[in-house]
Amino acid sequence: MTRTPVLLDCDPGIDDALAIAYLVAEHRAGRIDLAGLVCTAGNVGLEDTVANALAWLDLAGAPVLPVAAGAPGPIAVPHVLTPETHGSRGAGHAELATTTRAVDARDGARLWVELARAHPGELVGIVTGPSSSLARAVALDPALPGLLARLVVMGGTFRGHPGNTTPVSEWNVDVDPEAADRICRVWEDARAADPAVTAPLWCGLNLTERAVWTPERSRALLAAADTPLIRALVDALRFYFEFHESVGEGYLAQVHDPLVAWIALHPGSEVSEPAHVRVECTGEHTRGMTVADVRGQRGRVDNARVATDLLLPGGAGAVLDEVCAAIASLAGPRA
Repeated sequence: MTRTPVLLDCDPGIDDALAIAYLVAEHRAGRIDLAGLVCTAGNVGLEDTVANALAWLDLAGAPVLPVAAGAPGPIAVPHVLTPETHGSRGAGHAELATTTRAVDARDGARLWVELARAHPGELVGIVTGPSSSLARAVALDPALPGLLARLVVMGGTFRGHPGNTTPVSEWNVDVDPEAADRICRVWEDARAADPAVTAPLWCGLNLTERAVWTPERSRALLAAADTPLIRALVDALRFYFEFHESVGEGYLAQVHDPLVAWIALHPGSEVSEPAHVRVECTGEHTRGMTVADVRGQRGRVDNARVATDLLLPGGAGAVLDEVCAAIASLAGPRA
């Protein structure tokens, strides 16, 4: 069976850690080929992002794979970090060990391009952080959209759903709106030239906020597999619970990234609608807003699909059940 090659562009970050562990489990189960990771500055600075990604790969028992440092910050604005959300180093209460894994000599944009060219029409790209590295990649090789089998982005918010950074903006997009808008413009140009180019699937807060992790789920995961990986994830998630409680969401965590990783590996599992999407980069009150034209009012080619629901019975909760089972499968002997 041919395994689907997958590239993850992430900024770990607590829910990114769940996505990394899930993808490693799917790789070890033979369902995908985790072909590489790009680390983009986002929740934490680039040095911590890279260190965290390498440490989570070690804990998950990942094979040797290229891990590249991507963009060190946004295109046009200062980088805003989120120590209140993910902890000062991006791993919550988890203490991550130093790894001996080497960082790839290529930068993240170059890894995007080279993996896409090594797997033309096959590579699945997943972005769970800011689009800064991918924006550099499409500048390096404007043919990139036509080389990917599909692109799935955790970003934005649609259908009037409120933002989590400003009233209208989602954090990944708000960090670097110029990068997110570049992705929209490049895919518009690519699909105008060749309608066979697959439009990216944008998974916004209107869908991803349904992926709610609870302390009960952490306890169940720990009972299934009491390993260093699981203990570190549980410690990280405890910080995430505390953050969500501090902003009035309750003692729980919205884990956007593993939901998006699952959707990327299960094409057709979501309900989506075609749209022409652009990102507002200048508005005093609307900067970072993802503006989706689903009625064709702009008269522009659709450059995106916007995810609105899941077809899996049980919805996001059932997805997290599958993610938990996959991560538990990584367990060796019980500690």
